[in-house]
Amino acid sequence: MFRLVLSLFLIALLPQALYAQTLTPVRSTQQCATMERDSALRAKYPQLGSLQEFERALQVKMLDLKKQMQAGRLAATVITIPVVVHVVHNGESVGVGRNISQAQVQAQLATLNEDYRRKAGTRGFNDNPVGADIEIEFCLSVVNPQGLTMAEPGIDRYNGSRANWNTSDIDGVLKPSTYWNPDKYYNIWVVDLNETLSGGGQLLGYAQFPSQSNLVGIPSDGPGSTDGVVIDYRSFGNVDKGNFPSMRATYNLGRTLTHETGHWLGLRHIWGDANCGDDFCADTPTQASASSGCPTGRVSCGSTNMVQNYMDYSNDACMNIFTINQKDRIRAVMAISPRRLSLLSSNVCGTQVAARPQSNFRADNQQVLLGGQIKFNDLSGNFPTKWEWTFEGGTPATSTDQNPTVTYNQPGKFKVTLVTSNAVGASDPLVRTDYIEVLNQGLCTEITNFNGTPSVLREVNGTGYLAGQNSHKSQAVSEFFQNKLGYTNLAGASLKFGVAKAAKGATTESIVTVTVWNGRGFQNGPGAILGQKDVPLRVILDDVANNRATSVTFDKNVPIGGLPFHIGITLPYVAGDSVALITTKNGESLFATSWRQNQKGDWLRYADSLGVNVAHNVAARVGQKSSVQVASTALFINPGETVTLNARGASVFTWSGTGLNTTLGPQVVAQPTQTTSYTVSGSGLDLCTADAVVNVYVRLGTVTANPSLVDQFMLVTPNPSDGQMVVSFSGPQRGALTLGVRNINGLELMQQKYQKTTDTFEQPLDLKSSPGGVYFVEIRIGENVYRKRVVKQ
Repeated sequence: MFRLVLSLFLIALLPQALYAQTLTPVRSTQQCATMERDSALRAKYPQLGSLQEFERALQVKMLDLKKQMQAGRLAATVITIPVVVHVVHNGESVGVGRNISQAQVQAQLATLNEDYRRKAGTRGFNDNPVGADIEIEFCLSVVNPQGLTMAEPGIDRYNGSRANWNTSDIDGVLKPSTYWNPDKYYNIWVVDLNETLSGGGQLLGYAQFPSQSNLVGIPSDGPGSTDGVVIDYRSFGNVDKGNFPSMRATYNLGRTLTHETGHWLGLRHIWGDANCGDDFCADTPTQASASSGCPTGRVSCGSTNMVQNYMDYSNDACMNIFTINQKDRIRAVMAISPRRLSLLSSNVCGTQVAARPQSNFRADNQQVLLGGQIKFNDLSGNFPTKWEWTFEGGTPATSTDQNPTVTYNQPGKFKVTLVTSNAVGASDPLVRTDYIEVLNQGLCTEITNFNGTPSVLREVNGTGYLAGQNSHKSQAVSEFFQNKLGYTNLAGASLKFGVAKAAKGATTESIVTVTVWNGRGFQNGPGAILGQKDVPLRVILDDVANNRATSVTFDKNVPIGGLPFHIGITLPYVAGDSVALITTKNGESLFATSWRQNQKGDWLRYADSLGVNVAHNVAARVGQKSSVQVASTALFINPGETVTLNARGASVFTWSGTGLNTTLGPQVVAQPTQTTSYTVSGSGLDLCTADAVVNVYVRLGTVTANPSLVDQFMLVTPNPSDGQMVVSFSGPQRGALTLGVRNINGLELMQQKYQKTTDTFEQPLDLKSSPGGVYFVEIRIGENVYRKRVVKQ
């Protein structure tokens, strides 16, 4: 986490929390940009799931532990966590500069234990009524990953051959090349951090949050090669316990590591990374922002702030409190986070006795789709040197790698066996029957987060609808899909609307755009647009009247690549038009999957911005196989006009519907005399969905065909031309104007939307890249359509 000295910056939190300060002893405000780091990590490793999913699992586990304590079934125990400190230097002698001494490392570990044990007679003690002994101790490991006794317990000295490091190089180069097995060691890197943030201020360190993979559908617990904390060498140690001249004042009592270890164990900033935010601990008073210095007695958010809390930004000398709820949170993390839990069985701090290994392992996911891959992680004790894996139903069927990756190409439940060995002997076989489940069903399926009471919720502190148009001018709403099983194709969606109104009733030509975004925005919010489909508002009107969902088939397959995504709608604000999606009742969803885009264009969770936790009634049609998709060049046409229909996703296509020029092939031309549904059936490939339907709406009115009227309002010059021309339209009409060009077959070549705000509209038109021939320039404004025949020479 950043511990930062600068003017105002952005407050946030993360699996990579950064902690920074200025180089001068006087500073103003400390703030944090750690949510951005979390977002970057989760974008790089989508299998992490969301921070909200982890929070939900953590709260459930905390309640379970509390019940066990009340029933007397859970005795208090002291947890011991083994530590390795990677001292990264640039060739200095031991004890000089970056190559800090063994005494400095020992002083820091002693401080860490004093703080986490609330030891009497030390700076880590407090008499606060909610102050807690976390009952966690940290020990310096005595053996390395090869089982050899370390010359300096817990210290791995590494010559990085450079003076200083930034976070990008640390995470991308240093950590992956130096980390020790995070299932057995708490990795701490002590480096010369030299990275100035955008607001000024230099990093002191950062941590990676714990993650969890033992929950249904979450396939991995994130990158082990970066797990741990990074601390600047000038803030590592404790000057109360020795002469360490390189340490900086204000942050020279070892509390940077105490703070970062708190994040590594799942604690949030005490101010909740928001103005009067939530750190999910009931006994830490709400406060408006990070503290600076030691402002004892500071009041904000209606309470006296606990500036002495280790998860605030106070000076080292000010800090001395972890609370009871913070302890509950840490203990729950130790129970649900695989790499934290595995540390409890690590024996790298104790005296090593030569013995044959004890086999143990875990998979990054125990449920996978047909053709999916699973990575297995060795957790065996007593330092094995050989591994013999057997994978029933897997490819390969056997492996001697320590951490193999296996592909499963047949459905069913399968056994995994591991035998490990070292110089002493071989372990007993560890056999886990029905450990892996490969799903055949679900290759083509529909997924949804909606499971509750259908509701149409009104806007919070405003008018209109929560999931529709409202007085706060929400620009779009979306539903987040974790895509836990890694589906690759998105063919369409089903959206249930609870409200649909149109100023022009059933003849409206207004549209609602259904949009797919990737999940790589801030905190897994909507990122780049992957696909869109315009849905006539009149369709939604009819669906609402008949209490059915609106079905959408995208023009082409939306490639979601096995990653998280969002489906939602953009919200145009046209007088008299409104829609609203159905949601669950508030509180019936625990996943914080609903998002909205505010008037400024920022995406925010309902749960964070409104305190509302719901799921939209949106379902995604996903699969590992493709589906037939269909698109039309126009939704609304005039009588006598043609429209081109295009199909994708198969090798052979057959069409049905009136007014078609042919019934075979991927592209047909239709000239319906009334609103018509066209169905295309695909074959020749293994498909999820073989049929798709598209509607073409024929207007009841006619095109303005009277040449004198057209000439009165519309002019295209020069005509004929070389393709460079100017379109002019004059008249009292105002409002939205659509300018289009069609070829002689009726195929729409371009369409642009404008606003006509004066009597005369004029727009250059460039057809130079089009072949010579006859074209039709078309202007649509209000209920009227004006068309001019032009010739390109």
